[in-house]
Amino acid sequence: MDIVQMLMLIVILPLAILALSNIITPKIAGLMLSKGIVGIDVHKPYKPRIPEACGLTLLLSTNLGLSLALFLDIESQAKILALIFSSTFAGIVGFLDDLRKLDAKTKTLLTFLAIIPIIFFKVYVPRPVLPFIGATRLTLIYLAIMPFAIAVTSNAVNMIDAFNGIMITSMTFGFAALLISSILKSINGQLDVFTVYSSAIILAALLGYFPYNKYPARVFNGDIGSLFVGAYFGSLAIIGRLEIVAITAMMPLIMNGFNIITSIKGLRERREIIRPTIVSKNGLIYANKNLEAPMTLAHLLTLKSPLAEKELVKAYMLLSAISCVLAIVMAFLTYCI
Repeated sequence: MDIVQMLMLIVILPLAILALSNIITPKIAGLMLSKGIVGIDVHKPYKPRIPEACGLTLLLSTNLGLSLALFLDIESQAKILALIFSSTFAGIVGFLDDLRKLDAKTKTLLTFLAIIPIIFFKVYVPRPVLPFIGATRLTLIYLAIMPFAIAVTSNAVNMIDAFNGIMITSMTFGFAALLISSILKSINGQLDVFTVYSSAIILAALLGYFPYNKYPARVFNGDIGSLFVGAYFGSLAIIGRLEIVAITAMMPLIMNGFNIITSIKGLRERREIIRPTIVSKNGLIYANKNLEAPMTLAHLLTLKSPLAEKELVKAYMLLSAISCVLAIVMAFLTYCI
């Protein structure tokens, strides 16, 4: 790969995707409104109706960027195709849920199938790299846990997507950790251009989309957005051999998902469970003291005192930023020492 191709992949292509994502988001929102695909922002006292499933923007713009990369990075075509098919499959599952409301178990089980393209294209290496230890040979164990990797990341991202801008900011920090980690790998002799531009492309899509989803949100991501982004993250971590970095960056989201599942004793859809928080008339968010309410991060953050939604979003952002820094430190210890 020459310097011009690298410049196109790492700089020019992501900038084009950022602009595209920003431009098409209001058009996707208008389409969803016209089709009656809307959600209610339950954390606002006045309960506004917001166009739902606008995460379609992220799927379309990111996949366009990766499709163009197919012609610029011939050597990585199998990796690119595996990433596109795995994440898009999860996104389609999410879109079906947005339209038809799949039950929680069916939706979760379907996300396990998103691993198939990665196995089919043989773009995984069953030797995860650990700090101070290096590559480990875990062939059978690795194959057994691979389906969980994408199912966990996609559903963890889906479960965190409850407040304006939280999913987008959390995953922006997550992909920033993957991007910086892949740069560290490349600097230290393990050239990883694929993971660099794959992280940069979806980061660009997230940043172009963010102005519409930040507080107060004008668009909702829907399950298509959260499952697509989560599956993309898990797939890229496997293909780019950044498993430990990814786990560290995702820690707040994994903890949130684990707390929800354990507190409600299984998999259930949001509409089937008691809301973890209560919104007062003045817009403050309180923890729901009902013992059957799920223990989400929002519930824990508002247990002592209520928070405005903006303050709650900032708390989530801080947790994600800390995890991002720890993930980069983990990458440094893994690839640079």
